[in-house]
Formats: sequence, C-alpha cells, structure tokens
Amino acid sequence: MLQSLRTGSKSPLMKVFLVFLAGGFAIWGIGDVSTGLFGPGDKAIKAGSQSVSALEVAQEFDFVRRAQYNSISTGDAIQFGLLNEVISRMARTTLFEAEAANLNIVSTRAMQKTALLRQNAFQDETGVFSQGRFLRALSQAGLTEDAYLQQLDKTILSQQIADTVSMGAKFPERISEEFAKYELERRTAQVISFEINPDQQPLTQDSELREWFDANSESYDTSELRDIRYLLISPETLLDEVEIADNEIQEAFEQRGDEFATPERRVVRQMLFDTAEQALAARNAIDSGTDFTEVANNLLGLTQEDIYIGDVTYNDVDAVMADAIFNAKVGELIGPTETVFGHNLAIVDVIILGSSDAFEDVKGEIETALKNENAINLVYDRLRTIEDALGTGAILQEVASANGLETKTIIGVDQQGNNVDGNPFLGSEGDVLNLAEFLETSWSTELGEISTVVDAGDDSYFVIEPTAESVSRQRTFEEVRSRVLADYNLENAITEAKAKAKLHLRVGPTIFNDTLPTTPFRRSGVGLDDANARLIAQTIFEQPLNAAKIIETGGEILIVRTAEILPATETEVTDTSAFYSSQLNQAASQNISEALSARLSESHKLELYPGMVQQLLLGQSDK
Repeated sequence: MLQSLRTGSKSPLMKVFLVFLAGGFAIWGIGDVSTGLFGPGDKAIKAGSQSVSALEVAQEFDFVRRAQYNSISTGDAIQFGLLNEVISRMARTTLFEAEAANLNIVSTRAMQKTALLRQNAFQDETGVFSQGRFLRALSQAGLTEDAYLQQLDKTILSQQIADTVSMGAKFPERISEEFAKYELERRTAQVISFEINPDQQPLTQDSELREWFDANSESYDTSELRDIRYLLISPETLLDEVEIADNEIQEAFEQRGDEFATPERRVVRQMLFDTAEQALAARNAIDSGTDFTEVANNLLGLTQEDIYIGDVTYNDVDAVMADAIFNAKVGELIGPTETVFGHNLAIVDVIILGSSDAFEDVKGEIETALKNENAINLVYDRLRTIEDALGTGAILQEVASANGLETKTIIGVDQQGNNVDGNPFLGSEGDVLNLAEFLETSWSTELGEISTVVDAGDDSYFVIEPTAESVSRQRTFEEVRSRVLADYNLENAITEAKAKAKLHLRVGPTIFNDTLPTTPFRRSGVGLDDANARLIAQTIFEQPLNAAKIIETGGEILIVRTAEILPATETEVTDTSAFYSSQLNQAASQNISEALSARLSESHKLELYPGMVQQLLLGQSDK
C-alpha cells in the first residue's frame, strides 16, 4: 500500500512540485485548523482565482480511500500519506484552472466530444465510439455523465496549457528500438534437476551435531523477548452479547427498505448523429415504417450491438435523456434530443419494473447488520468504563472481568513480532500482532506498566501490559537440538545434490542429448512453465548460447543450459518500439508538465490548508 501511494512522486521534477507542497504543509501545518486573520474561510486549496473547499478535498480523499485502498481507516490513510497525495493532485489541477482563467482558455463542447471519441475505453471493436460502452463504464465507476464531463473539462484545460511547453519532448526512436529488442528476445533452456532430500540423510551422532552447532551457534541466539498480556475490545469480541428481537428486524426493514429495493431499469437502443438534420431524417424514416436497427445500419453503418446500450437505471443516462427514456412506453421512439455527444434517437425495448425484496428474504442480512452495529456501540460503551477503571489504578485482569472480557498473553515476542525461533506468529496471535501500533506499544510500554487504550482502527482498541522480559542470549544445544538436526541434514543434502550436479556437468554437452528444450520464454520468465521460472530465466539470459550453470532453488539443484536464442521479429520490434516511444515521450511530457506546476505554484501563490481537511476527516471518523 505504501508503495502504491508513492508511485506518483518518483520523477525528479515531480519531487520539485511536491517539495513546494511540503513547504505549504510545513508553513500551515498538517494539524493546523485555525484560519487566522487572513485565513482561507472554508478553502483547503487556493491558487489565483480558483479554490477548492475542505469538504471537496475530504470527499475526494474518502472516495479514493474506499475505492482503491480497501477502506483502510481514515487515520491510517492519513498516516500513509494519502491526504498529502490527494491534496497534491487537486492542487495541481487547481493551478492549471487558475492559469486557464488568466489566459481565457476554455473547454468547448467540440473539445469534449473529440476527447470522448478518443477514449479507448469507450470504443467498440472497430475503434468507433460506443455510447453504450460509455454509459456502462460510467455506471460501473459510479459516475454520472455530468460529473464525468466536469472532470473531463479540467483535463482538457490542463492539457491545453501543458501541451504548449511539452509537445516538443521526444526521445530518439533508436532508444525505443533497443528497448524492444532487449525485452522481446526469447530463449529456450534445457534443465536437469537433482532433488534435495534432507529426510534421506544417514543418522548423525550427537558429537557431529554438537560440533556443527558450535560452529553455527550464533544462528540460534535469541533476541530480546517479551511476554505481552493484552485486552482486545472489538465488535467481534462483543458480538455474542448482542441479541436482536424480531420486531427490531422488522422495524429496520420498514425504515431502511430502500437499501433492499431494486430500481426500475429499461433496455434501450440509441443512435447518435452529428446534426439535427441527420437525426430528423432518421426519425422520419422510422416513422415511415423502417426498423430502428435498419436505419442505424443504413445511415451510420452501425450493428445491433453498436446501438444497444443495455438495461440502464435513471441515474445511468444523461440527465437530458433520463426523463424522456423513463417516461416512454415500450417501442416508443424518443428524440431527436441534443446532448453533449450530438443528436440522439432512442427506443425503449423492455421495461424491467423495480422491486423490493421480501422481508423473509433479507431477514438474516438485516439481523447481521444490526448485530454488527450494536456490537460497535457496545465497544464504545465498554471503552468508557475501561478507561475510567484504568484511571483508578485497577489491574488489567480485573478490568477485563468486570466488562465480560478476558485478557490473553503472547509468550516470547521480539521487536519484529517474531517468536523465539525468529519465525512469525500464526493464527490469532499473528492477527493481534499485526494490529496497528500493537507491536510498537508492546515495546514502548515499561515492563509491568499498563498502556493507555490504543485505537487499532476498524472500531477495535487494545490495552497492553508487558509482564516479562528476557535479554538476548545464546541458546544451549539441548534447547534447539531438533532445529540443529533439521538444518544439519538440509545442509548436507544440498551439498550432496550439488556434488552430483557437478559430476554430471563434467561429463560434457552429451548430458543434454536426451533432455528436451523448454518452450521459448522471455527475461521475466513468461512462457516458462516452472515454479522457478524467474530464477531460470535470469540465469539463461545472463549466459551465452550453449553455456550451462548450476543453480540452487531451495528445493532442488538445477543444471540449466541456454539451448537457443530467438531474436524478436522485425514486426514485433516495430510495434513494441512504437509503444515504448509513446511511453517515453509521455513521461518526458509529464515531467515538463510537473515542472510547469512548480512554476505555477509561485505565480498563482498556491496556498494549502490541509489541517482543515484533517479536522473534517477525523471528526467524521470519530462519529
């Protein structure tokens, strides 16, 4: 997750822009919620004549958090840098809008239409814009046409400004061709395997094991360890206490029936014309008895699939078309109606009436939802009594017992969350150790002290009491004998398998006479059906034709020989180098655009007030 949040800040020029933004965060303070004498009012971002409210930024933050990061807690998302990333992106858009206002640059309907027609996601198999695909894509993304067009306007304005300084950024085509040749080259390999069998090693005398242990004793030393007693308060721990009466379920069903309702949908066909005259001529042809699909084919060359936009709800279609479509009868011709896309004719084929699920069908679902909601309420009720009790000096076990909970203890955990053997804890103990701030609190709380109540996110809280601590020490042979035996046998098995492979390799190239080559594969291992594809591919592409090398995979020893080198075809190189050129040129253009953003930050006096957004977000998350 951290990686995905950082991907937008890798280029050097983007770092310049982010440094400027970071300066803003430092000046105004990420936690600053005061406006001061010359404060921003309710604005979180201000640049020239343009501004963005704190509420708009908070809404965008919450949308991204839920849609792209599996609804991690608001606090964690802010800590991971999501708020900074959202503000940075919105600040860049605001800067370009401010510059567009200064230069009187506008987005026209023609520009919108051109931009839409170029979107690959909205094109059919022939590369032609399909309004059906467009509407389905918006529906899946949860966007209305108006909301999408507003976003598109901002992109168009930004692109017009950025293009003026970045159009000349081009990488030499030779670079792209070399990249393509390098990436597209394929090779085949011949592989001979030798198994590693630690279970088949001969019995070992204790004297041998002890000697081997003495030489490797540091590998078995323990790190500093603690025993951690903890009390976990979460909806799951309190769920068994919640009972929901039938009348509560019935009442919830009556009050929240909309959550279980299915909206009316209509199956629609639609065709689009550039001019009102063309649309009217099509309407006249249909009114004269020509089939709707036949007219679309004759006048526009469209098929039945091209004009089919599927079953849509009222909110799925353009606001101008929605009333007409949902007031029409089956078979009724609609239009011509003008929208941003052109002049529309539509016909309703089927009406799918809305419906509500019966109470019995959703009773279980409602009961589960009510139990979870009540369990969350119980969490916060218990928190108050737990904090009050801890404040009076009560011991952790007493607090737990008084609240119908129990404490548990994790024995021997190090500062990385591993056990005495250096392995991660599994099961419920591993889940607890992975809670936000649990491990840090376990080691920052003094031995024998009780921590404060710590928020773990997702309405879960914990209290920690370190009860015992052991210093780092050497372990005796008797303590780790079974581990020593397993490690000793594994090392001997590896040595034995390697020796067999070396003897085999000395025979010469004839050892591969009966070994079939693999299918051709690329540097990444794609095309090679083997669990160790990447390791084999790395070795094969590092050595010349007919060379062979011994490699260890962990489970076996392999001899791998480069059997064949297959250069990319001219067509492959041409097609792929064109793609690389596009990507390299786009990257260059993006870097220049980011440099322009940094310059506009100064000329439009960019002001950031992230503290206001954080106050909104954390205030909402506490409710």
